[in-house]
Amino acid sequence: MNEMASSRMTPLLLVVDDELVGRIYIEKALQSEGYDVITAENGQQAYEMAKQHSPNMIIMDVMMPVMDGYQSCVAIRAEEDQLKVPILMLTGLDDIESVEKSFDSGATDFIVKPVNLAIFKQRVQNGLKMWQADLEIYQQHMRQSHAYGIAKMGYWDWDKETNKLYFSDEIYTMLDATREEFSEPRDLLDVRASADDVERIKAASGATIKHGIPYSIEHHILRPDKQVQIIHHHAELIKNKQGQVIRLSGIMQDITERYLAEEKIRHQLYYDSLTDLPNRTLFHEQLETALTMPSRVTDGLAILFINLDRFKNINDSFGHDVGDKFLILLANKLNQKIRTTDLVARVGADEFALILEGISSIEGAEHVAKNLLNIFTEKHTLDGYELIITASIGITITSPDNCDKSVLLQQADLAMQHVKEVGGNQFCFYSEQMVSGAYDALIIEKELRQALERNELRVFYQPKVCVTTGKIKGMEALVRWLHPQKGLVSPYHFITIAEETGQIIQIGQWVLEEACRQTKLWHTQGYDDLVVSINVSAKQFHQQDFVDEILKVIDETGIDPHRIDLEVTESCTMTNIDKTISILKRFRELGIRISLDDFGTGFSSLSLLNKLPLDILKVDIAFIRDINEQGENGELAKLIISMAKTLGLKTVSEGVEEQHHIDFIKENGGDEYQGFLFSKPIPATEFETLLESNNIKLTSDRVASTSFKTMMKSI
Repeated sequence: MNEMASSRMTPLLLVVDDELVGRIYIEKALQSEGYDVITAENGQQAYEMAKQHSPNMIIMDVMMPVMDGYQSCVAIRAEEDQLKVPILMLTGLDDIESVEKSFDSGATDFIVKPVNLAIFKQRVQNGLKMWQADLEIYQQHMRQSHAYGIAKMGYWDWDKETNKLYFSDEIYTMLDATREEFSEPRDLLDVRASADDVERIKAASGATIKHGIPYSIEHHILRPDKQVQIIHHHAELIKNKQGQVIRLSGIMQDITERYLAEEKIRHQLYYDSLTDLPNRTLFHEQLETALTMPSRVTDGLAILFINLDRFKNINDSFGHDVGDKFLILLANKLNQKIRTTDLVARVGADEFALILEGISSIEGAEHVAKNLLNIFTEKHTLDGYELIITASIGITITSPDNCDKSVLLQQADLAMQHVKEVGGNQFCFYSEQMVSGAYDALIIEKELRQALERNELRVFYQPKVCVTTGKIKGMEALVRWLHPQKGLVSPYHFITIAEETGQIIQIGQWVLEEACRQTKLWHTQGYDDLVVSINVSAKQFHQQDFVDEILKVIDETGIDPHRIDLEVTESCTMTNIDKTISILKRFRELGIRISLDDFGTGFSSLSLLNKLPLDILKVDIAFIRDINEQGENGELAKLIISMAKTLGLKTVSEGVEEQHHIDFIKENGGDEYQGFLFSKPIPATEFETLLESNNIKLTSDRVASTSFKTMMKSI
C-alpha cells in the first residue's frame, strides 16, 4: 500500500460519506486544491478501495451503514504492516468520548461537522505533511535496515539509568532469534554466546565506561542450527552536556564470511595446497619462534631435512596424479609419526622438513630418524601399484652456541646432501667436514668446465662378454676424468654435478664422438663385430637436435650404425612417451641398437616396456651381486632374463664378479655379461691388448659391413 502512495506526484485522497451531498461538497473542495479524489459510500467500500488504490489520505465520516467509520478504520489499520496512511474522521459529535474512540480506532485526526472548509483544508494539508515526514523517516529506516542487512549488522543501545539493553530487529534477524523468544536481549547473549565470551563483553563494557575508550572485540555465537557465527562487537559512550555517561551504544556485525575468507587466505599462505602440511613460509616462522624460546637451550631442538630419493622416477613412470597421491600418503604417515609438539612441513617438490622440540642428544634424534626411514622403506599400495621409495635425511641439533636459524638450516641441508651423495636411504648428522665437501663440489663444478678444453677427459672401455663362448662382443664406453693434480677422478664424484649443471650434455657428446672414432679404428683393425655401448643422459636425449647430433657423428667417423648401442635409462624414456618412442624408432631405422639400462630399479610398467623399440635389457648389478654359489637370491635376475626372452630381447648382466654368477646367467638363458671378473673399465690401449688375447679378430673372407653412406641412400 505504501509504495504506490509514495510514488505519486499528486496526492490521492479517498472521501467516505454515506450522504451524497456531503461527499460531493468535500470532493469539490479537495479538487479545488489540486488533489486527486476518489469516493466511497460506506465503511466496507472504503476498506476495499483503500486496499486497491492505496490513497495518500482518507477522509471518512463516522456514522455510516454497513460498516461505520470506526470499524472501517480498524479494518484498514489491520491491513497495514508498516507506514500508516493518515485518516481524518468527520463527526457530528464533539464530545471527548467520540474523539477518544476515533483515535483508538486508528484515526490520526478528526474534524467536527458541519465542516469549516478553511480549517478542513488546513487539517488535510497538515495531515499530508505529517505523512510525508513519516514517509521520509520510514524510507530512511528502510535504507538503513537494507544497509544493515547487506553488512549483516545491527545496532544496540544500553541506558545507564534504567539498565535497559535494546537490540534492533536486525540483530535478532542476524542471530536467527525473535523478540518473543528472547524478550530480554541479555538472555539472547547468555544462551547463544559462551560464558567466557559473555564475561569478555561485560569486561570490555566496564572498561569503556570507566576509561571512556571505545571497545571492539570479536566473539562466537552458536546458532540454533549449531553453526558458529563470528560476531564483531563495537561500542562507544554517549555523554550528556555535563560530560556524564548516559548510555552505551554500538553495533554487532556478522563477520563469519570475512573471517572464513581471511582464514582461507591465511591457510593458502601458510599451508601446502597438496598435502595440507605447513609450507616453507610457516616452517621458517615456526623455527624462528622456537629458537627464541628459552627451552631451546635447556631442552634442545633438532631440525631434519628429508629428500625423497629418485622421486622423479615415480612421476615419470606413473604420471603426476599418482605422484601427488603418493606425496599425500607419505605426508599423512609423517604427520602420524611425530608428536603434537613437533612440526612437519613440505618445503619443496620432494622435500620435507621437521622441527623436533625437546631433542638435545644425538640418540633422541637418531631414534626419530630411524622411525621415519621405516615409513619410506615399507611397500606402499596406491591405485593398484606397489610403490617403494627411499629417503635421505640430514639432521642438525641446536646448542647454546648454535641457535642461528640460517646456520642451522644450512647445516641440515648439507647433511642431507651428503646422504644423497653416498646413495641415500639413510640419515646422518651435520659435521664440520661437510662444509669442505660442499666447497669441493663448487670447485669440481668450476674445474669440470675447463676439463674438456684442457683435454682432461678420457674414455675407458669395459668388455661385454658372450656367456657361452667367453668372447668379447662389445664394450661399454665410460667417461673418466684425468685431473692434473688429483689424478684419475671417478665419475661418482663429478657425474651428478655435471647433470645438475647441464655440463652432462657437452660431456655426453664428447664421449659419443670419441667412442665412435675409437670403435671405427678397431673395426679397421679387423674387430668388425665389436659393438660400442654409449650411455645417454636424460638431458642429452631430450635435446631438440639429439638425432641430428648422432647422424653427424656417424657421418664424421664412418662407423657402421649397426655397431652402435645407445643405453638409455627408464627415467630417460618416461618423459613424453610418444616423442621418446618416435626418437627410438628413428634410431632403429638407422640400425642403431637400443638398450634399457638399470632395468628393474625404476618404476616403468610392463605394458610400456612392450611399446618401446628395444633390443637389449641390462640386468642391474643390484640383482646379480647377491646371487650365491647355490644360485639363491637370483629370482629377480631370472625373472628379468625370462621376460626379455619372451619379448625377443637380449640381456646383458652387469656386476659379474664371481664364476657362479656366470653359471647362473648361462643356466637361465642370459646372453652377455660385464663385470670385474673379466675386466674392469680400462683405457683404449689396454682394451686393445685384451682384444688380441681374446682372439676375436675376423678372418679375411668376412664380408665388409655396408658403409653408412650406402645404407643412408637405401633408407
